[in-house]
Amino acid sequence: MNAYLKTQGRRKGIAFFVCLILVGSLLAFSFPRLARAVRPLSSALSFVAGEGTSGFRDGSFTTAWFKTPMGLAISPDGTRLFLADSGNHRVRVIHLDQDNKVTTLAGQDKPGKKDGDLASAQFNQPHQVVYLPGERLAVNDFGNKLLRLVDLNTGAVSTLAGSKPTTLAEGKAEAVSMAGIRDMVYLPQADSLFFSQPEKLALKRLDLKTGQVTLAFNGQKGLIHPAALCVTENRVFMSDRDGLQVYGLDWKDGVLSAPATVASGSGLILALTFTGDHLYAFQSSPTDPLYCLFPQSQPVSFMTVWGDEIPNPGNWLYSFVNVTPEDPPGFVPDPLEPRKLYIVNPSLNMVTSFRDLTGNQDIYGNICRIEPPAKKPPKTFRILFVGDSRSVMIVPFPFPMKTQAVVGSDNPPQLAISKRLELELNTLAALDDAPMNFEVINDFCSATEPLFLWPTYHVPPMVKAHDIDLVVIMEPPTPADHYPFLYYFMNPITKEGIPLYPNDMEYLVKPPWQRIPNGDPRRFYEMCKERHYVRIKGNNFVFDEKLFQDPALHDLLENLYIKPLDLLNHKLAAMRTSTGQPVRVVLFSTHTGLMRPNLEDPSIWADAAKKFHVPILDVNDEMTAVRLSFFPLNELGNNDHLNPSGHTFMASILAHGLIRDKLIPWTGSPQPSPVPPEPTATTAR
Repeated sequence: MNAYLKTQGRRKGIAFFVCLILVGSLLAFSFPRLARAVRPLSSALSFVAGEGTSGFRDGSFTTAWFKTPMGLAISPDGTRLFLADSGNHRVRVIHLDQDNKVTTLAGQDKPGKKDGDLASAQFNQPHQVVYLPGERLAVNDFGNKLLRLVDLNTGAVSTLAGSKPTTLAEGKAEAVSMAGIRDMVYLPQADSLFFSQPEKLALKRLDLKTGQVTLAFNGQKGLIHPAALCVTENRVFMSDRDGLQVYGLDWKDGVLSAPATVASGSGLILALTFTGDHLYAFQSSPTDPLYCLFPQSQPVSFMTVWGDEIPNPGNWLYSFVNVTPEDPPGFVPDPLEPRKLYIVNPSLNMVTSFRDLTGNQDIYGNICRIEPPAKKPPKTFRILFVGDSRSVMIVPFPFPMKTQAVVGSDNPPQLAISKRLELELNTLAALDDAPMNFEVINDFCSATEPLFLWPTYHVPPMVKAHDIDLVVIMEPPTPADHYPFLYYFMNPITKEGIPLYPNDMEYLVKPPWQRIPNGDPRRFYEMCKERHYVRIKGNNFVFDEKLFQDPALHDLLENLYIKPLDLLNHKLAAMRTSTGQPVRVVLFSTHTGLMRPNLEDPSIWADAAKKFHVPILDVNDEMTAVRLSFFPLNELGNNDHLNPSGHTFMASILAHGLIRDKLIPWTGSPQPSPVPPEPTATTAR
């Protein structure tokens, strides 16, 4: 009996175990593990690669490990960052075109001195890396006191200089000591590497054609210790290890000129880089870690999207604990985007990027428009956000109201809707692993011109110049004393059927009855006259706001309102982006007033957009629903502009609408906006 019970117990146990396996399998099949992917974020301040743990691990940008990384170089096409991973004795690659995936190019897990193929080559604490023409890298193999050459085409590592050091300061590369190299750069005009040796008071040149090392500059003891270097097309910039000065040495007739002071930093300069027409210094300073030396000498602000300046960014953001004048951080510009910089943090074992927003303020002192690179990077979708002052003017909170334009204002510049939209889209795309990067630029004009005249004239040239994919136009408000349709009675009508822009002041002095155009404007005037909605006062037409609620005028108002936007829609549809796609336009309809102050029938814009096949993104209900609980507005002094939180919220609901309505590429291809039909007889009137 006991044996029987034991057997039955075993059978039940086995059956239970099998059931568990089957149930688990069914659950796993029914509820598969959700795949999660995160791609790099493109923002003013972005993480590039390196989890932060000191160690060695290849892989995704969020899980890779570095150990005291130092030098940086970037390929001319901007797709690869080469990193001197000093503590790991390796040269690593961050593949910017593959979601910043990290791989090892060469080196072993222990220091050594070995040439040969990439897989077997050894380094000892590489400090700097420089990209050379022909897919080659020059590496300062600091621990071995050598300059090494990595040929990416052949997959081989060789010794470039320092293999047989002597006491010679000049001579054959193999015979000149490479000890104590602080920084090095490649000057294309000279086809040479220039490297600094502060302890020797020397800036030296290695001619890559002849293999000869010569003194390019020999400092006087106690005066200049050449340290950080960077180059432009025909100039070498050099810092003094012990001072704040930066010198320029011009390449002319085969030699470098004597150094001339070109700028001064506000702290000890650790690294230099040049991008566009800006020279930047990376400094050992808790308050000014980044400093723009010229064209205008000023610290670079580290600013959050809400407009808060990060206090003492050098203390916590870059942690200068292990960064010394002898161990400079890697510091290189992005060749695809002016004023974007890549920076290595040896202490935190990570690589970051920074886009300098300083100096891009609008007339209100806020940051809304930053010129994008002339050539649009791959997988980049560009949006032109067009609006009135509400799109750029930020009313600080709390009260009293004080705009950024106030002289002596202590309010820092903040990001307006366009740049916050860019951050919002890129953040969501990074978290959702969407395939595109987004760039948003802004064009704005005062709301005293509430008809879509100025975008019709301004936008097409901007679209062409910046390779814009989508134009988002913020619906203008209707001021109580300046209705949109008034422009048909203020300016001559062009052959395209819209008022001329800008204003023709001579036309305005004509008697009112001579300023009533034929077609829809005249029909509209006659109907208003019959209903006593219009009178002439002096030389002006004065319309009664009751006309907005008269159903008989609705269709005519639609035609008058939408004509400029309809014309713009057709112009853009006929244009093509660099990828061959038609340029699209969408009307962004929203109110910003606490009491929804627009006077006209709120359906006019929506009805007109539908009638003329203009896509419309209407978020009026969303704004109405949150206007009290979220309070993103500032109504002081009858001001319907947004406070900083309002700009963030507006960008959020706009981003949500663009994704929801498939107006931008996301996980799949966006649904193309309907191509507008040819202008109808009504449109052409």
